[in-house]
Amino acid sequence: MRALLIHADFMEFEVKKATPVAEEIDDDMRRGRMDEVLVAFLTVERADEGNVTAVAKEATADILAIMERVGAARLMLYPYAHLSPDLSDPATGIKMLRSMESMAKDLGVEVERGPFGWYKTFTISCKGHPLSELSRDYEGKEEEKAHGEERFYVLTPDGDMVDVESYQGGDPCFREMLDKEALKKEAPSAGEPKYLRLCRKFGIQWESMSDVGHMSFTSDGALMFDLVADYSTQIVNEMGIPLYMVKGTNMFSLDEPPVREHAELFGDRLYQIKTDKHRFVMRYAACHQQFAMMRNWNISYRQLPFGAFEVADSYRLEQSGETMLCFRTRRLNMPDLHVICRDNDQAQENFLTLDGRIYDEVHRADQDYEMLINLSSQQAFEENRDMILDILKAHGKPALIHFYPEGINYYWTVNIEYHILDDIGRAREIGTVQIDVGNAERFGITYADEDGKEQHPVILHSAVIGTIERYLYMLLDRAVQMEATGQVGHLPMWITPEQVRLCTVSENHVAGATVIADRIQAAGIRVSLDDRGETVGKKIRAAKQSWASHVIVIGDRELEAEELKVYVRSENTDRVMTVDALVEEIRAQISCMPFRPLYQPRELSRRVQF
Repeated sequence: MRALLIHADFMEFEVKKATPVAEEIDDDMRRGRMDEVLVAFLTVERADEGNVTAVAKEATADILAIMERVGAARLMLYPYAHLSPDLSDPATGIKMLRSMESMAKDLGVEVERGPFGWYKTFTISCKGHPLSELSRDYEGKEEEKAHGEERFYVLTPDGDMVDVESYQGGDPCFREMLDKEALKKEAPSAGEPKYLRLCRKFGIQWESMSDVGHMSFTSDGALMFDLVADYSTQIVNEMGIPLYMVKGTNMFSLDEPPVREHAELFGDRLYQIKTDKHRFVMRYAACHQQFAMMRNWNISYRQLPFGAFEVADSYRLEQSGETMLCFRTRRLNMPDLHVICRDNDQAQENFLTLDGRIYDEVHRADQDYEMLINLSSQQAFEENRDMILDILKAHGKPALIHFYPEGINYYWTVNIEYHILDDIGRAREIGTVQIDVGNAERFGITYADEDGKEQHPVILHSAVIGTIERYLYMLLDRAVQMEATGQVGHLPMWITPEQVRLCTVSENHVAGATVIADRIQAAGIRVSLDDRGETVGKKIRAAKQSWASHVIVIGDRELEAEELKVYVRSENTDRVMTVDALVEEIRAQISCMPFRPLYQPRELSRRVQF
């Protein structure tokens, strides 16, 4: 906030006309006059939004000190929008002036305030001594508050709370998570992660013409990305929770109090956009859009619980030195599910459902999770202790418990982060679920209970498979772990870009191979045809380097016989089978997983080289 302070013989004003942002006033505020007065012309800035109390305290204390120095008997607070080009929203401006007026009155100062948002005429007579005209900037540096310290423990399925320093159990992922989060031990550098080689193979890369931390995907990577997005949608539709699929914008105005308050809780990783009149925040999850919609919905207790879902492009201003391809990015895509619950009991019931599905999905990807359970307070733990112990017993493993500092008004109570151990021995968070007890009230989301009274629901936030990018990271990392144990690395069949590749011996076999390719493709299987004029050996090597799940050479013998010799990557062996048997086997592996066709020409002779 900026201030121009004038010690005056008198100051008087009269209201003329309201602007669109004018506060409501009574007749007493339409004109004012004070003699022997310090006039504070005040401009409230955007930087003051969310920091009103601290700025008001700092400014009031300083202005009262100046009053004493110059011997002013009275104080006039006068809104003045001309000291800065970066104005706050009107609500913040009004709140700031009213807060300062109240603070001054509480200290026994005779104070008068000009109304906010009105055109006014004023007359002032400046005294003209060396201290009669002063300017000030107030930032409102908040005083540090004693909220205590964060605490870590290991909680066993039996309910024992063990000090982290003395705990000796846990598998490698749990130990690494405990060392990093609780003991603050920095793991030694492990060099370039091996999964990056697979990112390059599938065209998953940083975009050099964008900001740091933004990715691009060529055809194979784009196909894999979209399949995971399809799968995330399929998962939430299978969970048995009534579901609303929505889509929204990725940019929200910080002039809106709920958006601004929620953004303040998120911290310093906000992407912001400034226009000539407004300031916007890029959403960091689907919360903003879904909550903005729900506040206008007429919800009854009979309809609870229900879910809202969107694969939301989200933005987090990670430090440039900490970005990590697929894992830590500035633009990410969150399959964001919110479950709207009647109360904490219903939230706990659905929390257990989400936790079970989160574990099902990591096991399907041939990985396992360790849990970091964040708690906003000791009370949050006591209220949810039984649910937490049920989760630990269900998985037969301990969890690392993290108590946040007490006394802070968090909007959530329980947040579980699910971590895998990657190829270089780092614990990486993938899935998450959280109980939110604050945002329904903040955004004005209500439901009608049995008596017709408005109540605020409890909201669960969940990313069952993590972000799209992190799920891809998990699959690619699992593949390089296979290679480390001597296996041939491969991806799940449903997400492998090329499920079958046919390699012709010569140009004479292209027509026959095309017929076979058509049969396979008609069965809903991605098949490519290497019809180039290369040697068979080179074609086979190229197919294996592309990680095609099945590779088949098509020559005279294959066109004449019913059976084909098929290289099966997951088994690293050749098998003999018919086209129908091949189709049946692949379809069984794909099962009910999502399908999309190739994202590039089927014939390799028609493809450009990336």
